[in-house]
Amino acid sequence: MRRLAVAVLALLTGSMGFPVGLQRRTLRTLPSRTRVAAVEKLEALEDAAEDASYLMSTVERARTVASSCICGTLCTIDKDGGVPFGSHVDYVLDAKGWPVLLVSDQSLHTLNLRENPSASMFIQMPADTSRGQTNAAMSRISLVGTVVPVDDADELFTIRTDYTVAHEYALRLVESPKFSFVKVRPEKIYYVGGFGVNSQWVDVEEYQEASPDTLALEAQKLVSKINTEQGQDLKSLTEQFIGINDMTEVRVTTIDRLGMTLRITHGPGGQRTDEFRVGFPIKILNMEDAKSEIVKIFQEAWEKEQGEEWEDMGPPIVKTTSDILK
Repeated sequence: MRRLAVAVLALLTGSMGFPVGLQRRTLRTLPSRTRVAAVEKLEALEDAAEDASYLMSTVERARTVASSCICGTLCTIDKDGGVPFGSHVDYVLDAKGWPVLLVSDQSLHTLNLRENPSASMFIQMPADTSRGQTNAAMSRISLVGTVVPVDDADELFTIRTDYTVAHEYALRLVESPKFSFVKVRPEKIYYVGGFGVNSQWVDVEEYQEASPDTLALEAQKLVSKINTEQGQDLKSLTEQFIGINDMTEVRVTTIDRLGMTLRITHGPGGQRTDEFRVGFPIKILNMEDAKSEIVKIFQEAWEKEQGEEWEDMGPPIVKTTSDILK
C-alpha cells in the first residue's frame, strides 16, 4: 500500500503535473487463478494487433513528425560534384503537409536547386537526451521530391504569417528581395518509427489528407518524465498486463491520443527487444485526459499485483513490433 500511495502522489502532485481528483475503482476480489504463461500471453497480444483501433496509422505518424518539428536537413545535388549536399533549413508546413522553406539566393543549396530541383528532406522528432532519450529512438521521415517556388499571392500571405510566427528571426528576411519561399513537393515519403521498429514508404496522397496527433509536442515531455520517475509502475504494468517478468528495461517511446507505446528489453541477458501498444479505452481530447488515463493504468497494475482483480481489468494491449535482430 505504501508504494501505491507514493506512486499516485507523485503522479497527481509531482513534477509530472497529473490532475488531481482520481477516483479509486470499486474492487471485487476474484478467486485466485493460475497465471497465464508469458509465451501464451505474448501470442495473444500479437494476434490482437490486426484489430487494434487504438493504433495510429503510419501515415498519421508521418504527418505528426512533419507537423511537430520546425527544422530539418535539406539534401540537394551538388552542382559541381553531383553528390548529395545536406544543409540545415527551417520550415513550416502548407495545408498539404509540404515543407515550406525561406531560402537565400546566395545559399549553396539554392544554387544547387537552380541546376537540379530534385531534393530530399530529412525531419526527425527531437530527443530529450538529458532524460535518457536517444536520437536513434525517435521517429523520422524522409521526403523525396522536387523543390518548387511559391508563386500564389494569397498563399504567400498566409505562408509569410505562419513562417514569421514560427521563426521570429525571419521578420526582416521576408521583406528582402534576396530571400524567397519554396516548397518541397514530395513524390515519395519514407517513415521510420525509431531504431529497430516499423519503417515503410507511405502514400503521398494519404499523407496530404492525414491529420497530425494533437498531443505530439506536449507528449515528449510526458514520455521523458514517466521514464525518469515511474520506472516501478512501468515494471508492474509489464508484468501484470503483458506477462513479461524477465525484463531488463522498459521505456515509453511515444504517447498520443490513442495510447502509449512501450519498448521492452527482456529474455536471457536482455537479448530481445519488443514493442507493445497500450491503448486508451476512452477518447482523449487533451493532455490532461491522457495523464488521467495513465494514472488509472498504473493503479490497476498495482492493484492486480496485490491480488485484486475484476472483469475487463487493464487496458487494451497488442504487440506491435518484434526484435529485428532475432
